[in-house]
Amino acid sequence: MTSKTLGPLWVLLLGVVVLFFFFAALGLFSPADVLWLTAGVVVVAILIGIRSLMMRRHLGTHGNQHLFRSLNHLRERRGF
Repeated sequence: MTSKTLGPLWVLLLGVVVLFFFFAALGLFSPADVLWLTAGVVVVAILIGIRSLMMRRHLGTHGNQHLFRSLNHLRERRGF
């Protein structure tokens, strides 16, 4: 379920959602003015939430030693 190629994509999408809400909070644009962008960001935010819940459930179950080793390897590679 966790892929080395899809991980950065999810982080990038989360960054897009955060930037959208940050610039909307600053008043750079009104979310009602760019309704298509607002709808897209809301859909992406929902997908990120669903993925987070699925990963939490998947990591919470026992028997995922391969996944744990993979995540531990990624963590050690970054130096944490």
